[in-house]
Amino acid sequence: MSEQHNQYLSQGALFLILSILLGYVADYTFNLTLSRHLSVHEYGDYKVAYGFTTLMSVLVLLGGDRLAPRILSRPISEQHTSTIIDYLAFYLKNAFVLSLIVIVLTWVASFAYLFSFDKQDHHAMAYMVLAVPLIAVGAILSRVLQSAKRLAASNLPWRIALPALKALCVLLLAKWFTTLSVIHVIAAGISVVLAILFWQLRYLKQLGLLHSLKPTHSLDTSKLLKLSIPMMLAMLVTMLLNQTDIFMLELISQEHTVGHFGAANTLAHLIPVTQVTIASLFMPLIGHYFDKQPDQALALFKKAQRITIMVIAAIAVLLFLFSNSLLAIFGESYLNAEPALVWLIAGYSIWAFAAPSVTWQQYNGNGLQIVYVGAAAIMIDLVANLYFIPKYDIEGAAIATALSLSCATVLVLMLNLKQSAKTIEN
Repeated sequence: MSEQHNQYLSQGALFLILSILLGYVADYTFNLTLSRHLSVHEYGDYKVAYGFTTLMSVLVLLGGDRLAPRILSRPISEQHTSTIIDYLAFYLKNAFVLSLIVIVLTWVASFAYLFSFDKQDHHAMAYMVLAVPLIAVGAILSRVLQSAKRLAASNLPWRIALPALKALCVLLLAKWFTTLSVIHVIAAGISVVLAILFWQLRYLKQLGLLHSLKPTHSLDTSKLLKLSIPMMLAMLVTMLLNQTDIFMLELISQEHTVGHFGAANTLAHLIPVTQVTIASLFMPLIGHYFDKQPDQALALFKKAQRITIMVIAAIAVLLFLFSNSLLAIFGESYLNAEPALVWLIAGYSIWAFAAPSVTWQQYNGNGLQIVYVGAAAIMIDLVANLYFIPKYDIEGAAIATALSLSCATVLVLMLNLKQSAKTIEN
């Protein structure tokens, strides 16, 4: 590995700590601020709408954001900027068309009162879905910056600036309006997202990565889709595992429980966020070496895996020790979510043993197998939710998540062993 890449990893370690700590504080502050200014029911509606919107933003990109470090890392290092333009043009065109379809279908369903029985008002997701194309653009622009090894510009605006500015907007709106509604929060959030998008576009132009917006159509788009769609499906099933509990609680439990579970999930979400942050440090290098120096790429992957497990173990212990205190800040009524938080910490920590392998398997062309693993985990989660939620309420939802993630971890590790055995045979 070159000295330049070693220096990148050293500097990235500092960024890693900064991003995880400040990002968690910013997200925690936003959710705390939101829970203080909305009712538990409205806070739950916001979490449901946010989960739905993030899922749709992944769907419309068709995996273009996930594939970007694999495809763009080397062209960026070699200054082949036409490849970047072609890549963005292809995936963003599809994203805008699919976003329009998603928005129309969501509003048709909303007018049909599928989301809300209140004919005077639509569910929050009918408004937040308007942010789907914006989130999709932000996701793929961030991956381009990540591929260019601009980790701060890629990560910090979304991890730190977005929740911090949204929290500030909530405080300002609370002073201007006697009663703060979810719609106000969503409108403010969309405004912040637009501001970050304009900044990232300007920064990419300053780097010379968007010198021309005219595509040359030099990429084999069918080959790209064969690689990216399995990655998109794998990402969707992973996100569904995180969101299924909230959707199921919304359907079969009391309204206020969604807000309580959302607070617990916000705290436990530090674990998957840390996994993604560590991956963002290593993926550009792995993508750079993957085709021409696979041994070097494998060594980087194993290093990322070791670091992920060690860091997650430390974070899990801290979350477990301070779980009661962290929930208490949301309010006394949120303390009943502590058992659920403990189960979520356990489930996300177990998944840390397999999470780095998911991207590695996708890079090796095993994306479809990862999708099957995720689909099996979702089925387990759904069945477990139907069984445990009526018995244990939000703790049952968390048990379902821990069970499904544990099963998914076992399946991914079995896939790793199978691939290792084939490699030895060859």
